[in-house]
Amino acid sequence: MFIAFCILLSACKSTPPTSPPPRSVVKKSTGLFEWKGDSKSITSIQIHVDEQKAYLYHGEDQVGWTYVATGITSFPTPTGEFKVLEKIQDKVSNLYGKGFDASGKLVNSDFKVGRDLLPPGGKFEPAKMTYFMRLTGDGVGMHIGPIPKPGRRASHGCIRLPSKFAGTIFRHTAIGTPVKITGAGPDYKTYLKEAEKKSKENAAKLAAAKLKAEEAAAAAAAAVALPPGDPNGPVEEVKTAVPAGSASPTTGSGTVPASPMPPLPAPLEP
Repeated sequence: MFIAFCILLSACKSTPPTSPPPRSVVKKSTGLFEWKGDSKSITSIQIHVDEQKAYLYHGEDQVGWTYVATGITSFPTPTGEFKVLEKIQDKVSNLYGKGFDASGKLVNSDFKVGRDLLPPGGKFEPAKMTYFMRLTGDGVGMHIGPIPKPGRRASHGCIRLPSKFAGTIFRHTAIGTPVKITGAGPDYKTYLKEAEKKSKENAAKLAAAKLKAEEAAAAAAAAVALPPGDPNGPVEEVKTAVPAGSASPTTGSGTVPASPMPPLPAPLEP
């Protein structure tokens, strides 16, 4: 009887199953960047290509972060460890921009020097790269640029920064600051090989475009040209040949001299 009572008492004191701890809700930031560094310098930058974000550090303390837009798949941003080699506040691109025709009409919003051909009399307008911080000798760097869809790639290889935050990063980052780029993308050595290959392809494309334009211009000229002797062609000036040693048919004033009088008959002999 006592044993049965103990068993019943033990069953009454059994611990109910423990419920799992509540999950912490991660709130997605609605802004493009955050800065809490005040006047502190940025001593290192980490860029995550897969996240399309850059994290800013002062020592070991994170002082800010920002969305970025790195290179699209066909123009990837190289990964690896770099340093800020140069800072130019008002830089413009010497490769990318917009192409206009002779009348000022936009004909190519993604014009690239060495790849695309401007129409006759056209103009190239370079893209702005304000607050440029160079990372490689061939032009990859961080600068102001559109970020149309935060979290997605959008550039030709550079790291675009929000226009309202790029100036802050520029002012707080010194030349020599280490920048580490991680994620899906070629290392710098592979990137250079691919860039050289694309450069050759672009040169061939440009040569073909120039040849096509020259052929089109020649065909247009031939279409309006008239064969010799065609009555619709320009009237050629007919010049009268003057015997050597003869006087010019015109005088210096442009008047035609009078014809010489015929000789008088000889007088009759008495």
